Amino acid sequence: MPKTILVTGGAGYIGSACVDLLHQTGHKLVVLDNLSSGQPDKLPKEVDFISGDITNILEIKSVCQKYQFDTVIHCAAKKAVGESELDPSLYFYNNVVGSLNVLATMEEFQIPQIIFSSTAAVYEPSPEGLPVEEDATLNPVNVYGRTKLMVEAMIKDYARLGKIKSYTIFRYFNVAGDAGLNYQERNAQNVFPLLARAVTTEGEFLIFGTDFDTPDGTGVSDYMHLLDLVEAHSLALEKEINGVFNLGTGKGYSVRELVEAFSKVAGKDMNARESCQEAWRPSDTDGGCF
Repeated sequence: MPKTILVTGGAGYIGSACVDLLHQTGHKLVVLDNLSSGQPDKLPKEVDFISGDITNILEIKSVCQKYQFDTVIHCAAKKAVGESELDPSLYFYNNVVGSLNVLATMEEFQIPQIIFSSTAAVYEPSPEGLPVEEDATLNPVNVYGRTKLMVEAMIKDYARLGKIKSYTIFRYFNVAGDAGLNYQERNAQNVFPLLARAVTTEGEFLIFGTDFDTPDGTGVSDYMHLLDLVEAHSLALEKEINGVFNLGTGKGYSVRELVEAFSKVAGKDMNARESCQEAWRPSDTDGGCF
């Protein structure tokens, strides 16, 4: 049965892909995005777009007064691990306070279901590597991961107290690929866009960190395709799957392996070198923005 869905951050990399698919399957989509990184031109013309910020509860309430929502897909968040360590106030305010505004508004307008984009960064780093199960130790080592874990706790309490009826929390690892929207973030600092940029411009790709406890010394991460992530959101809507779920492939790839793969596809060796500067290391934010 078609639903009326509010997608926060719906003009971002993951949000726009979700909106596109769910629109095709007959759902009514409304996007709320502050356009700090979103690209509304990627949205179907039939989708209602509203420029607004989750940190302003009046803007969220204004949207909910106009529509009778069945579900909120909550993608809006700041998502750069390094930035979160430099500016924790920004992340606690945007991710935690903004999410509290979403939940409070859901309670007021009796919106029953939330699907939340969380992160594998909520887990304690494991020396054993992948795969990471849902019952692994929760101990985020950066502010970004901590904000997501705090939001998870709020969602669970709202459900426990009957203020919302159901929730699905997706903890995913690195997301890559395209959903047919040709979504490109100009200043992306994620590994896949950086690799693509280096290949197309014949520029330099820096490998930051060669001292990881991995076979080749570079960081290893699990990369899933954007379309698989979108399908998970669609299933959560159709089946009303409740709980916490890890999304990934269960297999990790190192930065050096990614360089080799991109070089093979491009048909030429990438200009890659090791660097000891403090910069990109694997996180769960690869692919774009959300």
